[in-house]
Amino acid sequence: MDDVENTPGPLFAPITINRLTLRNRLVLAPMAVLCPEADGRASDQTIAFLAARAQGGVGMIIASGCASQRCADEYGSPMLRFDIEAHVPRLKAVADAVHAHGVPIIAQLTTAFGRMGSPKSPRPLISASPRNIVIPQDALPKGLVVPGGLSLPQPQEASAEEIRELGQSCIAAALRAQRAGWDGVEIPAHGSYFLASFLSPWSNWRTDEYGGTPENRARIVTDLVRGIRAQAGPDFPIGLRISCDEPVDGGQSPAEFARIARLVVDAGADYVALLDGCSERLDRIFSAHDGGMVDSGAARVFKQSLPVPVLLQGLHDPAQATRAIADGHGDMVILGRPLLADPNWPRKVRDGLAGEIVVCNRDNHCLHRTMLNLPAQCPLNPEFGNESQQRSQASPLHRLLASSREQAVLKLSGSGRFMQLATKVMLRKKK
Repeated sequence: MDDVENTPGPLFAPITINRLTLRNRLVLAPMAVLCPEADGRASDQTIAFLAARAQGGVGMIIASGCASQRCADEYGSPMLRFDIEAHVPRLKAVADAVHAHGVPIIAQLTTAFGRMGSPKSPRPLISASPRNIVIPQDALPKGLVVPGGLSLPQPQEASAEEIRELGQSCIAAALRAQRAGWDGVEIPAHGSYFLASFLSPWSNWRTDEYGGTPENRARIVTDLVRGIRAQAGPDFPIGLRISCDEPVDGGQSPAEFARIARLVVDAGADYVALLDGCSERLDRIFSAHDGGMVDSGAARVFKQSLPVPVLLQGLHDPAQATRAIADGHGDMVILGRPLLADPNWPRKVRDGLAGEIVVCNRDNHCLHRTMLNLPAQCPLNPEFGNESQQRSQASPLHRLLASSREQAVLKLSGSGRFMQLATKVMLRKKK
């Protein structure tokens, strides 16, 4: 890790998003590590995990959640649910716990997972067009072994009625988040999820009002942003998450993605968060190196094109994060894996103690466990996944049995032959 001067620097300058004034430029990324209850209700662990990152000094938290029953069906594991009115009190408890540390919290609302959805979903997977995801082995991130790569099932083309229904469910979820005291929402149109599939001609071959021109391809998101803005009011922050590049043969360029992002900003979005790559290149999204979108120049294309804050991904090193903001590549830095390894990363950098950071080794142990439907953990931070101490309160026998099962699954997942068989079983459609 590079040296960082003992001064706050640009990472700790305040910034405003709509009505929110953030105390610094560091943001907790939305991740599937919230451990909600089986019904999608926020658990004590959900609250404790997010409160620990707020206490660690981030300027803003973005938490992932479901905006529809279809989203919940397609994920296959519990996600925080914003589509159920009875969950509002627990969602309010989440917001209150984060606000106690002076940190705003944003709900990232997934309408549907689209071609990234679980093949075990009780309904057909839908996307802009029937293009499936194919990930070669050499495009998988470190720590994930699937010999021959991974090919997901082909989705169906979404109907206009399904598009409108999912849009309405997301607007309703946004209003539910607002009633629960959350500070804003983020629309995820990145990677290869449902909304993202519309934005690029590479995955959108439609000839109706949702295909063809950039305006038509952006329509599903611009309509959604306008719908939320009309009902939530002018002071409710709305963000967009979008890929900054599509590193596949025939994929869309940063300039073309930035044009789409500008259309969404003109529709009412208050910030744009960038993701490096698409799901066909998970090695780019979960990179083993810092600064991909900065080094390629993709981030600067967005910064020069947009009148709202731009959030950068893939900067684990505080010195590189500082330079990226100082040099005008973006305005804020999103931290995912680094805040699993060390929730106090922001506070340590602020206090000139960057040398004491527990540095993420990028081995993707957390991702590996999540993909195997095991509780999220980090070998560098034993407290992660147990912030509420729920795990420590389990009986010794229960802990021993759970640990034995997990170790067996993890050991088998390192076997190429086992992963080939497991992948075939996983992709076998439920009858």
